[in-house]
Amino acid sequence: MRHPPCPRRWPHLALLAFGMTAGLAACAAPPLKVYTLDAPAVLVDAGPAQAPASLEVWRIVLPDYLDTQDIVLREGNQVNRSNHARWASRLSIGATDLITARLAAARPDLFITDQPLVSPARYRLFINISRLDVSWDGTASLAADWTIVPRDERRPELHDRTAFAVTGPVKTDADVVALTNAALDELAVRIERDVSHELPQRG
Repeated sequence: MRHPPCPRRWPHLALLAFGMTAGLAACAAPPLKVYTLDAPAVLVDAGPAQAPASLEVWRIVLPDYLDTQDIVLREGNQVNRSNHARWASRLSIGATDLITARLAAARPDLFITDQPLVSPARYRLFINISRLDVSWDGTASLAADWTIVPRDERRPELHDRTAFAVTGPVKTDADVVALTNAALDELAVRIERDVSHELPQRG
């Protein structure tokens, strides 16, 4: 006994239904937002007759759960990732760019960079951030330590550490980004004090 053939329009109807479902899902999801930290480029005006002392900032070390492109908000021991926003790069890269830019702006008499140099830098800066948690209550807690290593082995290394908190709104992803930026800005201020102690400005 032969069965009647399936109507040819059924596959077309199935594809149409699938397309409509996918289209509705796409329309329902908000567009993904990509954020960067506020790290503008800083130009150092140094003539070849008197090259400034160089400070090379090595890539910042962060805990594994933070060193991603996820924008996270902490609630107790739970880390919640945003579904609608991401960092443009891994947070360690953005944080290094920001700290470098802030130090370069504060000390234009120095050549401060996070890029590899052809010749060894006169000083190297190593930063370890052990905590950078933005919490649902609007508190950003940061703990870090850093080391300034002179190229001259006869000079001692400078070690320091800090821990502090800054506060602000966290209702939106943009708020979380701004609060993270504020915490890193404060870290840059504290590191710059040590840089100025180790590399005083020439009068």
